[in-house]
Amino acid sequence: MNASVTISALATIVSSKMRRPFNLAVSVVLSLLISALFSVQVSADSITTGTYKKLQEAQELLGENQIDDAVTTLSELSTTVSEDSLDEAITLQMLGYAEMGRERFEVAIVHLKRSLAIGKLPENVKYNVGYVVAQLHAAEGEFDEALEFAAQWFTTIESPSAQQYMFMANIYAQLQRYQEAIPYAETAVEITEEPRETWYQLLTAAYFELKDFPGAVSTLASMIEIWPDKTSYWEQLASVYVIMEQESQALAVLRLAFESGVLEKETSIRSLIQLSVTQGIPEHGARLLVTAMDQSLIPVDETFVKMLANAWMSAREDEKAIAAFEDLARLTESGEPLIRIADLHIKATDWSSAETTLTQALNLGGLDAAGKAWLMLGIAYCEQQKFEQGFSALRKAQAFSATRKQANRWLRYAQDMRKQYEWQNTFSG
Repeated sequence: MNASVTISALATIVSSKMRRPFNLAVSVVLSLLISALFSVQVSADSITTGTYKKLQEAQELLGENQIDDAVTTLSELSTTVSEDSLDEAITLQMLGYAEMGRERFEVAIVHLKRSLAIGKLPENVKYNVGYVVAQLHAAEGEFDEALEFAAQWFTTIESPSAQQYMFMANIYAQLQRYQEAIPYAETAVEITEEPRETWYQLLTAAYFELKDFPGAVSTLASMIEIWPDKTSYWEQLASVYVIMEQESQALAVLRLAFESGVLEKETSIRSLIQLSVTQGIPEHGARLLVTAMDQSLIPVDETFVKMLANAWMSAREDEKAIAAFEDLARLTESGEPLIRIADLHIKATDWSSAETTLTQALNLGGLDAAGKAWLMLGIAYCEQQKFEQGFSALRKAQAFSATRKQANRWLRYAQDMRKQYEWQNTFSG
């Protein structure tokens, strides 16, 4: 597992959870229209009778979901009310909400800002309208303008809800002001018994953007505790540990995920095996690979069989490594894995087995370095006093530039070996 994999994994959170436009659901808007339009105590005493009747008419149309007709009624009313009056402010407020119902957010913003600019709305209503304007600007991707209204609105709330804290956190995150987003998100998570998953995701991404990896670790650990079946959180936690150069912690996370039956992606299982090898426990990695293959979590293909063979070899389990390399040779129909087996036979000074394996490898073909194979075969022959066959193999190794010097040296050495062997036989005879 490396940093590039980590960045790719965590960048997904940033792009999908923090940089997408805010969406205002139509159902929410309609609810707002029906329940909150008359947030000012509208009565015949506060506005003119004619305006009051028209507003009631528009409200009934909105309640019946006849939004276009309501907009027509309110638009006509806005041209007849007195300029800069409470009548105009309330009419424009309702007209702005109605335009939201038609998802004409830019038009709604104009009406609501004009309603605020008149300066006749009560304080509590003014800031609630400001909050709506902030939401509309956010929906349009205009986050600087959204923050201007949201910041004023937030200071008027005596006890903000978790959702209101997250609204502020989202705006700051959209502006890439992550340091300011974090306190709002942390508070939202703290004050609710069931924080939303997206809140944690935003918080994790903000920590990551600030390179506050301990903060990301803490948040991801909490996410795993709440959503233990989400594979991506285990993987992301392991990735952050790798960035922090705490590979042993990363390995522990992936091992626990695997043992819990959560780790299923091939890339993550590969990372687990690689970490096992680099952390000095290749045998554990090999056994995990076997288990993953048995459970059909990964395919028994060239990539993973080769990884298994190398893991067994690193663990000095030569017999198991040989068996895995033999499987790899059958899968690839190449002699290259057999060269690795021959290496193990030569290391064990099992010259006869090395000879057999190297002969099979050369016959099968597909070798990256045929010269090396001929050199090794020549050595195996000579070590068994099969000098003529050894000389022949070494001469073939001389034809390859990569092994020419070694083959020359071995030829001279083998000739001396044969002389000594013949002298000993003569003396013993």
